[in-house]
Amino acid sequence: MDSSCEQVFDDIARLAALICDAPVAVITFIDEQRVWFKAKIGLELDEIARDGSFCAYTILQSDVLIVPDPLSDHRFSSSFLVKQIGIQFYAGIALVTNEALPLGTLAVMDRVPHLMTAEQSDSLRILARRMMRELDLRRTKETQSPHRRPHVAPPPQRSVTILIIEDYDNLRDLLQRTLEGAGFSILPAVDGTEALRLCQEHNGTIDLTVSDIVMPQLDGLQMAEQVRSVHPEMKFLFIASFADEFPELRELFKIGATILEKPFLPSELLRRVEGMLDQGRAATGAEGYER
Repeated sequence: MDSSCEQVFDDIARLAALICDAPVAVITFIDEQRVWFKAKIGLELDEIARDGSFCAYTILQSDVLIVPDPLSDHRFSSSFLVKQIGIQFYAGIALVTNEALPLGTLAVMDRVPHLMTAEQSDSLRILARRMMRELDLRRTKETQSPHRRPHVAPPPQRSVTILIIEDYDNLRDLLQRTLEGAGFSILPAVDGTEALRLCQEHNGTIDLTVSDIVMPQLDGLQMAEQVRSVHPEMKFLFIASFADEFPELRELFKIGATILEKPFLPSELLRRVEGMLDQGRAATGAEGYER
């Protein structure tokens, strides 16, 4: 973030614009508050707010995100690029590390309706891989440098087990990797039915449930109701795009459930989980969970 312009990234953005026949192309990096433009063609901006941005949604996709008509898409109709810059077409792909952590995006945009061919989408994938090879090469050089930073030991395991329920494979993998990277033990489930089975197998040993709300078969709210009938002390962190559409959440909020709204960064997930576990320990008078 906030580094100087570099020819290699400018070249990748220019290639994306040429191949996709689009006047605007960007390479972005994203943090908790903003989307920062490392390279930009046809756009005179340094950064924009992350909330409501195309990038915030692209990093949660496993493939190219194409938005042919942002004005009619409730996710983006009021975003800065659409309202202020006049963007009427977007196609982007996440820049993802080998550890499956998204850093930002490579994207093309237009101020008029635009079509995207299969060959152009494939070209974005190729350029994104080229971009990540450049970043990986830099990271390798840094670790081999005699002035490299001291080795950082992996985080110690914590005596906390978290149940993750998410039917979207890419998001479930991101949730699992983020929490396992912080030392938590993870039980992944693809829907509420599998989650109930895991609750029975690990009776009383699950400290927190992280669950999407909208899922096939047994949804997150139905699952939570059944789990709480057996384990009323269970804490729930629900993932949702539009929490206001679920009035049933009000009752769960009374017993400590909370919402993490999509899109979100891995750091936001980790901070929310840490906060819920700390509150639980404080409520029971414990010193804090093992780190």
